[in-house]
Amino acid sequence: MTRPFGMAFHAATEQEFAVTLANEECPSGGGPRLVATANVAHLVELRVNDRFRAAYRNAWRVTADGTPVYVYARSRGIQLPERLTGSGLFAKLMPLLKPGRHRCFFVAASDEIGSACKSYLVGRGFAEDAVAFAVPPYRFEADLAYGEALATSIREHATTHLFFGVGAPKSEIWTVEHAATLGDCYVLCIGAGLEFFAGLKTRGPEWMKRTGLEWLWRLIQEPRRLARRYLVSSWTFFAAVADDIRGHPLIG
Repeated sequence: MTRPFGMAFHAATEQEFAVTLANEECPSGGGPRLVATANVAHLVELRVNDRFRAAYRNAWRVTADGTPVYVYARSRGIQLPERLTGSGLFAKLMPLLKPGRHRCFFVAASDEIGSACKSYLVGRGFAEDAVAFAVPPYRFEADLAYGEALATSIREHATTHLFFGVGAPKSEIWTVEHAATLGDCYVLCIGAGLEFFAGLKTRGPEWMKRTGLEWLWRLIQEPRRLARRYLVSSWTFFAAVADDIRGHPLIG
């Protein structure tokens, strides 16, 4: 079977996958189920980061998030019904989560983001103690003591769905390296997806989403933070494509 970049892309729509994540329980004792959302920035980082590649190898599902990734996968004959983005998946999953059945934990970039996500679920009938969030310090992923304490808190919360909004690759790497502690839960590393949902940032217009130009919308909104990612580093994606065509996939 063809696997672009060595990845088995999940063939589902965002709505279909959200329904699966809401209705299918993680097997007891199976540990966390990491969903990796492959975009151009991920592909660029995967070329140089062994720990990130290990995280992708251990992912439960990989989706084609970025338009170039989706288009390339389709060109290799992979039948994907649509781009399956982390932000879109999260937005469709949140209304499907059920009070009394699910317990959510958010690792957020700020108290404002975490509080907004918690308030949404509490407003839908979730008990206060069924939703928790943490705002980790800068470079938390390098602090082993903090990492173990955070993973223990997530497990003791009996988390069914863990959402990371603090960026890649640290979220994915942290998840895999603390898998033995985390317990059985779905893990979505969705970066700015939490901020979009909380209304603190806005996604691009529908026509930009459809045409793969949403990156331009984000660049206009955050030029200082994203200019290098989108205008310089992203060109390395074509080297990853060339390597893949030559039979040297990123994920071996």
